[in-house]
Amino acid sequence: MLRMKERITISVEPEVAQIAREDVEAGRAPSVSAAVEDAVVRRKRSRALREAVELWEAEFGPISKEAREWARKELKRAFREISSSTPER
Repeated sequence: MLRMKERITISVEPEVAQIAREDVEAGRAPSVSAAVEDAVVRRKRSRALREAVELWEAEFGPISKEAREWARKELKRAFREISSSTPER
């Protein structure tokens, strides 16, 4: 399914623009727009995860240090697997 992109104009610090350009040059993003989109999506996922943890802790109490470390390792592993199996945009 083809989805239309919405064109917007943003202003960022020159250093941020340079980071996005470097991601493109290094092949980590197909375009500056894709680099920015990826950063926004990652921020959204991070916020959702933080909110899930807060809800869990509100109901069941604090998550142990050991459980947090295990979860970090598992999330990193899962993201690596997803990244390596996801075709380029």
